[in-house]
Amino acid sequence: MSEILNKIINYLNNNQLDKAMSLCGENKEKKNEHLMANIKGVILFRQQSYGQAKAEFLKSSELDKNFLDPHKNLFKLHLKLKDFKSAIENGKKVIQLELTKNPLSYFNLALAYDFNNDFKKAIEFYKIVENLNFKEKKILFNNLAKCYLNNNNIAEAKNYYQKALEFNQNDKVILNNLLILYLRIGEKDKSEYFYKRAKAVDENYIEFKLNESEYFFSNDNYQKSIEILQSIINKTKNYIAYTKLAKIYSMINDKKKAIETIEEALSIYPNKKDLKLTRGFMHLIDGEFEKGWELYEYRASIKKNTLIRNIKLWKGEDLKDTNILVTCEQGLGDVLQFSKFLFNLSPMCKRIDFLLYDKLVPIYKKKVNNIKICEKKEIIVNDYDYTISLGSLNKYFYKSKNSKSSDLINFNNDERDKWNSILNNKKKKIGLVWSGNFFGPKEPSRSIELKNFQKLLELDVNFYSFQNEIWDRDKKFFRNSNIIDFSEKNFSEIIAIIQNLDLIISTDTFFLHLSCICNKETWGLISLNADWRWYEYYKHNPYETLKIYRQSDYKSWDNVIQKLYTDLKNKFSI
Repeated sequence: MSEILNKIINYLNNNQLDKAMSLCGENKEKKNEHLMANIKGVILFRQQSYGQAKAEFLKSSELDKNFLDPHKNLFKLHLKLKDFKSAIENGKKVIQLELTKNPLSYFNLALAYDFNNDFKKAIEFYKIVENLNFKEKKILFNNLAKCYLNNNNIAEAKNYYQKALEFNQNDKVILNNLLILYLRIGEKDKSEYFYKRAKAVDENYIEFKLNESEYFFSNDNYQKSIEILQSIINKTKNYIAYTKLAKIYSMINDKKKAIETIEEALSIYPNKKDLKLTRGFMHLIDGEFEKGWELYEYRASIKKNTLIRNIKLWKGEDLKDTNILVTCEQGLGDVLQFSKFLFNLSPMCKRIDFLLYDKLVPIYKKKVNNIKICEKKEIIVNDYDYTISLGSLNKYFYKSKNSKSSDLINFNNDERDKWNSILNNKKKKIGLVWSGNFFGPKEPSRSIELKNFQKLLELDVNFYSFQNEIWDRDKKFFRNSNIIDFSEKNFSEIIAIIQNLDLIISTDTFFLHLSCICNKETWGLISLNADWRWYEYYKHNPYETLKIYRQSDYKSWDNVIQKLYTDLKNKFSI
């Protein structure tokens, strides 16, 4: 290595960045040009000149295509900029160039997938790391647990949290992760156990205090939950505490307090996008569409961004003679509901390509009018004038109810007739879904314990479960019931089965939307603090075939179940 390079590296190691950069210009050796570009990139990175740093790293990698360091540095840079897709590509390149399996490189790639919300891929690479000589096993197991949790694999989440805990039985992070897991899945004995352990380790740990509020809320002590959050706010102005407090006020139907809480939070944290999104939902609940939809757009910066780069974002421009790409970024139920707005967009442009989730592709028609379902591999960027996410069409078209999402659905008559033969019996046939996925902030409010349905299940009808996952609290009751399990059916089969049932009963889930899209009579069980789309301020029910049963007491579903029971007996004369 040349004397100049040695000096530069010495300055760099001592964080004398200006001196290091000034010497870079003195290097005249062509053979070291790739090294120099990489070093200049490192200096610029440390100086937070990220655009220039990226250019130098790319230059270095082009000068020597087998040079590993610039790809490692590009990975760090893209991770810093939260450009996780680019980080993934650089992570792959690092692994490709390394001669041996470096556990840190595989961990970093898994981390990038993790940050990009691709939990399946993250698990795949974390599992590779598990079989390598990776020193930070506790971190690895904790990350694996969180990924399994986000992928709704509760058993493996529990397994890896316990593995992480074996390194330190008093690790407050892991104890709090286990506490929140058991709170969310409704296992009260286990949540109490980990609540006591987490409290004994560090009752002042901010994560514990936040979880403590949720612990008391789950045990119906709403006032204590509010007091804890208010205490956190008074001491630290923690914005997460503000969000949780607003949510509790919404849960107990104190809309005024919920708005006041978020407004106070925004006065302190005016740039927090999740707070703005929450305020947007509150505007929508109040029927303040213009304000609500404007703030609703902040979800794109919080959730996984599915927009294709290098295609201009549509913001209401004239679409005459243009091609537009519409992408999905929300839940499956949202996609089903909002797909109808493609028909509002259709006469405004030449062509719409709809980039649909893979799992939904089989149940959608390949083409309707100028609306075509496409796959990612089919996308040619230069073919499109604009792009927009499906949820953003709400801003322009949500007030309309003229179009129907069902017009896009591929109803298979042969499949329908097949299931008609299979299900042919004299008893009335009712589809049932009683809870959402295991884990998520909305799930407790749209999930009902199966035992609450006992009175209904005793009626002389056939119940068919389309419940994808069953909470542990429900498993024993489910096994002892006469419910017929259809959880393993694919979406095409489910549509065919729905067409042959007499009625669907569902909480606020994807299945409720699917049933309504199939034009089947559906009874929706909606919580008191329901999603914005179910509020009375909207002039129309989202679906013509939907009857809403609204919870009147946030502590109980008894009123809903009793009304269901009475209406079922009257409807079917049983």
